[in-house]
Formats: sequence, structure tokens, C-alpha cells
Amino acid sequence: MRQVTILMNPTSIQAVQRILGAFFYVAVASSAFCSDDKLPERLDGVFIEEKLGEDVPLDVSFMDDHGSPTTLREQLKDGIPLVLTLNYSDCPGLCVAQLNGLSKGINELGSLGMGKDFKMVSLSINPREGFERAALTKKKYSESLANHHRVDGWSFLVGNEQNIQQITKAVGFHYTYDSKNNRYNHAAAAIMISPKGRITRYLYEVGFTPETLKMALIEAGEGRIGSFLDAFVLKCYHYDANENRYSANAKTILSITAGVFLLVSFAASFPFWISWRRRGETIRHAAESIPSVTINTSTSQLN
Repeated sequence: MRQVTILMNPTSIQAVQRILGAFFYVAVASSAFCSDDKLPERLDGVFIEEKLGEDVPLDVSFMDDHGSPTTLREQLKDGIPLVLTLNYSDCPGLCVAQLNGLSKGINELGSLGMGKDFKMVSLSINPREGFERAALTKKKYSESLANHHRVDGWSFLVGNEQNIQQITKAVGFHYTYDSKNNRYNHAAAAIMISPKGRITRYLYEVGFTPETLKMALIEAGEGRIGSFLDAFVLKCYHYDANENRYSANAKTILSITAGVFLLVSFAASFPFWISWRRRGETIRHAAESIPSVTINTSTSQLN
């Protein structure tokens, strides 16, 4: 299992600005750094342990932003993938930056719609947060959603500490609580979950690119969303954990190119093969139609 302590890989100046704002509260602890560049004590135990391919517990009880009981199984009942984020409403920076970036990224997904092709769940890691506060947080982010996204496709869930930790442990999300400042120290990741509840991908970004989101969702959808072309393109790419994005898979592309070349070559030569075969049959039939001549070379006839 791979442990990740680097939270994101920004691709633009705007993303860098958001990250600086998100980490402002962490920067206060910078004076605690030692000369050997160790993390401050408050960040000990804060990391993400990837558990790709493992299942999340689907029947843990939570309460949604309407005050109704729900589970992840209920959220997955439509047979579409789910994007899970772990946040809390009073987070001073990182959660705000992540959810703003996620909102912007999914708004640029022209071919996939939230509520139709995928769902999102933001689970609060603060057990003291009530559904009323979660509803206000949802209202804040749902107002910025594009028209092709359904508001009911994004649920903000709250629950008790035991149930919250069942999920965080299952997905490898390790965080700590700072009682002095009443803050949670945590990383940030969008966790892709398949319709069957299997963890398929972790995205460590704040400025989410629509291309990366789309490929991660199609991968999590396991063939249930996206077009044939989307599935074909995904076959030609692989997720680069170091770059936090999908990159072209040279080996796969070469294999596909070679296969296409063989098919094209066969298709191009097929008419000539048919023509050659027909010509051979014509010659054979012509040869068979020529009457045979018998020459008698006996001695009696020669005399």
C-alpha cells in the first residue's frame, strides 16, 4: 500500500494560489520545523494510505443534509460511481479549496452529469457537526453547479465518531484532532468508488482538471458510464501517481497501432486476393473445357 503525504500537484498559478490559502493555517506551524526538515508534531499521523481494489463498508449509518438516515449502499443504489471526499464544514482552508476546485472541475465535465452519471458524497470527519450545518455547506457549493448537474447528486453526510472512523480507516484516510485550536489536521483526496463499493482511484488535487476527473470516473464506472470512445481512450492511458494524472501508455498504444496496421493491410489486400483467386478459378475452368486429344502411336497405325 502506498502512503501519500503530498496533497496535490497544481497545474496553474490559480491552483497554487488556492493551495497557499488552503495551507495558511498549516504555515503557522512552520516555526516548529527542525533543521532536518521534519514535519511539525501536529502533522504526525496525517497521511493517506491507498487501498486500491479494497471494498468500503456500505452499511454504516449516517445522516444526510436533509436529516434522513442513509448509507453508502443507498448512495450507490443507482449503479453509478461515487466520488468520496472527507471534509468538515468549519475547516479554515483546505476543505474550502478542495471543494471549490472540485466544483469547478466537475462543471467543466460537459459529457458527464452529476446525479446521472456519477454521485458525490462529502462526509464530515467532525462528529459534532449536525445535518443543519451540512445543509448550509451543501447550499454554498450547490449554487455554483452547472445546469447539467443535479443538486441531489451531491450529498453531505454527518455521523458519530465510530461510524466516521469505519469509513476513514477503510479508505486509509489518517487525520488528527487539534484540541487547542479545535481543528482537524488532514490531507485532501477525492476517492473514486465503483458501483459495487470498490476503491478504484485517489486524486490528490485541489485544482481538479476535467480530463483527469473524467478518466477517473469512467474507470470507476467499470463500463457503465461514458461512450465506447471514452472506454477506448482509457485503455490507451494509465494513471501516473507521481504526476497525479492519466498519461498515455506507450506499450498499449503501440500494440493497438500494430493491430490497426494489420487490419488495414488485410482490408487493403483482400480485394486483390479475391481477384487473384477468381482469376485462378477462371483459368482452371478454361483449361478443363479444352477437349482432350488422344494420339495413337501404335506400330500398326504407323505402317
